[in-house]
Amino acid sequence: VANYKMVKALTKDTSGPRYELNAREVKRFEAEFGEDWDGTMIEYDRDFVDLPLYVANAAYSDDFRTVLQWLNKGNLKERANAKCKDGGYISLLYFAATEKQPDLMSYLLLNGADVNILHFGGDSVLTSSCIDEDNPSETVRLLLSWGAEHIVKGERVTKEGKLVLRQEIDAKGNVEISNLISAELGGRRCEIVSAPKTRDDLVGKTCVAEEYIEISDQYRVRMEFTNEVLLLDANRLKRHDRTPQDPGYYVECKNNRLTRRDFKSNEEC
Repeated sequence: VANYKMVKALTKDTSGPRYELNAREVKRFEAEFGEDWDGTMIEYDRDFVDLPLYVANAAYSDDFRTVLQWLNKGNLKERANAKCKDGGYISLLYFAATEKQPDLMSYLLLNGADVNILHFGGDSVLTSSCIDEDNPSETVRLLLSWGAEHIVKGERVTKEGKLVLRQEIDAKGNVEISNLISAELGGRRCEIVSAPKTRDDLVGKTCVAEEYIEISDQYRVRMEFTNEVLLLDANRLKRHDRTPQDPGYYVECKNNRLTRRDFKSNEEC
């Protein structure tokens, strides 16, 4: 639905590089729901910068040079949370996730974008990304590591709601994503609070829980900075979301291009 509102707005620009593709998407949606369809607009927050349609068009067309130019011409934090009023109140973070641009997603989050920003339907970017059958798990994992939550119609999803959500994800063939979000710490950045006797050096270090192994109640984790892969009991981990102050890596913008920088330790980062 959010994509429909956005794509329909973008078809006003008949010279756009994706005009024909956007027009076909609108035609398919209206064939299913009717040409006079008009979803109820619910504003879940009103205090945001309006994302100009030309910037939204650029984001949807992978023209991220234009997006970065616009971002850095004003208050970066405010613009990182911009939404397009003419396109279903879709945010730049949503665009970056939809277009599979992890560096742009990271750049927005590092500069104050709300990882749980909502579009007009009241869904979070994480929820929309999980349901999108074309979205790779990399996008979902990035959002989870930054503390994203499942929100539907402005409300955080309950355990029962998550089961329904997983059924919808399974139906779309995204079994990996469904399994990932089934576990409490699946995809989350974590801190190791206790370790096997032979690995006391791990305590206090951060990692990402890549996979939950239910039969042993363990997570396969990947250590930050070293990329070492370990199996750790669930009770040895606690959630430690990324923040702009503690991201674990950095993405900077120079000459309207993004460059990711990785580090050897938290201290160096």
